Amino acid sequence: MGLAVTLKIVEVDENKMVMKRSRFPKAMGIMMLCVSFVFLVMYRAATVYIWLLFSSSSILDKGLFFAIMTSLIGFPVLGFFLLFYDKSIIVDKKLEEVCVRFKFLFIPIWRIRIKFTKIDEIIVENVCNSKTVAMHRAAAKGTGQGIRLGYWLMSLKGKELGKLYFDRNPKKEEIVSYAENLSRLTSKKVVLVEH
Repeated sequence: MGLAVTLKIVEVDENKMVMKRSRFPKAMGIMMLCVSFVFLVMYRAATVYIWLLFSSSSILDKGLFFAIMTSLIGFPVLGFFLLFYDKSIIVDKKLEEVCVRFKFLFIPIWRIRIKFTKIDEIIVENVCNSKTVAMHRAAAKGTGQGIRLGYWLMSLKGKELGKLYFDRNPKKEEIVSYAENLSRLTSKKVVLVEH
């Protein structure tokens, strides 16, 4: 789920690149709202017993009560957020800027404008490159050639800007292509860091 909010290039030409959030998070949001509905039905069936946990003198019972209530509230909130949160990045060569827009419920809530002059380089680095449980199991069975190691993070770096997170992706070739398109428009070099 950590990579649910990756971006996809939806438009690219000689002067502009537009990246938008993939459709996967919206599907995750719908799925979480459906799971929330199932939790609500289960809660309705077990309301008396759940509130008995709260009335109990045992700390473990009270902890279980709060875990259940947090799930009942947290899942719909997270599902609603994933369904209606949107992020887009527009790289415009004519304006010489990168504009990052955040929306919630189709209402713009935040915008960041970064001038090309503030960017010194584009960094693509491999993060969390340790083997996963799935990779260890696949190695034991002699399979798993298609399993990727870690994920890739793209950042913009500059003296005034510092290091600004831009996007992440589990596929190296995909995020490197994004960085190359960004480099072509901004005339900044791409630095590939593999740990």
